Amino acid sequence: MQLVTDLADPHRCKGPKPDGQCRNIAEVGSAYCQACGGRSQAPARRLRQYLLAKAQDSTRLAQFAEHEDVKSLRDEIALTRMLIERRFNLVRDDADLISACGSLNTLILTVERLVKSAHVIEKSLGTLLARAAVLRVGQQICQIIVDRLEGIPNYEQIVDAIITDIVATVSKADNSEVESA
Repeated sequence: MQLVTDLADPHRCKGPKPDGQCRNIAEVGSAYCQACGGRSQAPARRLRQYLLAKAQDSTRLAQFAEHEDVKSLRDEIALTRMLIERRFNLVRDDADLISACGSLNTLILTVERLVKSAHVIEKSLGTLLARAAVLRVGQQICQIIVDRLEGIPNYEQIVDAIITDIVATVSKADNSEVESA
């Protein structure tokens, strides 16, 4: 392991030693040296760069990932899905499928955990609304419409038609992207 030449070196390991802060150089992408539990992030970065080196992989990543608050976690989900797809595409026969089952299962479970984590984070950040909350918003919108149209002849028929459309829209709502008309 390499020692820092300057004690103020920003790459100095943050690990504690009996005589103060560790004097080793931290691993790439980590705040700690290997002796203090740091692991180099260089292999992961190289893998990511390798996976994105092909134009089709970059395009595929863009298809899987959405640009929202949990961008990093979404990138990890997209990369894991790309690995699943790539591993599955290597299957040529039943024997290949059987030998791939273990790694595919691990990758699928990883995606499941990442998606659950992203969902929990998005929910805690308030970027997701439960269906019940969406229904309450729909009810509030309907009440606003009733209040505004009250006094117009036959407003009940108009309100009923609008409420029917709002309820149908809320009932069909999901997290898929909306196509522009």
